[in-house]
Amino acid sequence: MKKLNLTIVIPTRNRLKLLTKTLMHLKKNNFFFRKIIIVDSSDKENKTQLNELKLTYDFKIINSTPGISKQRNEGLKNVNKNSKYVMFLDDDIVFEKNSIIKMYNFLKLNPKCAGVGFNLIIKNMNKYVESIKKYRLIKFLGIYDNKNGKVTPSGWQTKAINLKKNEYVDWLPTQAVIYSYQKIKHKKFDTKYGFYSYLEDLDFSYSLKNKGLIINSKAKYSSDNNVKRNPFFFGLKEIVNRYYFVKKFNLKTSSFLIGCLFLILKHLILFFTLKPGYFIRIIGNLVGLIKIST
Repeated sequence: MKKLNLTIVIPTRNRLKLLTKTLMHLKKNNFFFRKIIIVDSSDKENKTQLNELKLTYDFKIINSTPGISKQRNEGLKNVNKNSKYVMFLDDDIVFEKNSIIKMYNFLKLNPKCAGVGFNLIIKNMNKYVESIKKYRLIKFLGIYDNKNGKVTPSGWQTKAINLKKNEYVDWLPTQAVIYSYQKIKHKKFDTKYGFYSYLEDLDFSYSLKNKGLIINSKAKYSSDNNVKRNPFFFGLKEIVNRYYFVKKFNLKTSSFLIGCLFLILKHLILFFTLKPGYFIRIIGNLVGLIKIST
């Protein structure tokens, strides 16, 4: 099987065990790519441990200061200019059996797409919260939509997960996504989304929506992500970063503010279902609203 002219960029920080698991899985699928670029901002250097894995493919390790947008930009800067595709991959991804070969075949048949995402599978969704999002009033107000992968006038995006068929979308998450290098070689992830970089993938991909973004439903993956977020800081970012996105792309501020109220309502529902961390997250949301109003 002929190798794809594809380079994988993996940003990582202090998660050597998860990264190793991902790299060893890719070892079994090295027909899919030509090189992996690991952009590591860990507190301790991991080059020795990674070299001991005796990986059978070409890889490069770049040490970086922390920041997911900054790390992805560093990886993109080091991609060979003759590459046809660039894949952004998180360090905690678990692909289902044959997902990579299914993506390989898809790219062979659809070479002109600007971006192609793998299909994220999430089994334990909060059905009550998800049902609220489908109310007609919410769609009418421009807050949310019942279509997959849609960016609404409020700046909130709908999820595109557990898909049963291929779907064109407005945005793609960067957990496991492939872009045409020619379409993104002059682009950068916006570092104004901060150290945590919440919504940086929405920003990056939404600017390409008219060039063709699609999710391959047959290429499935899940995430081992068990990152413990600071609920206050994350709640703050939910508001501040979303507001920045709305302003940047000239979306509707009024719909965004109504969306913030529904967000806080959702967090209250989750708080009363015995998830105490959501109270602190609500405080972060409220501080975020104060911050954008000053």
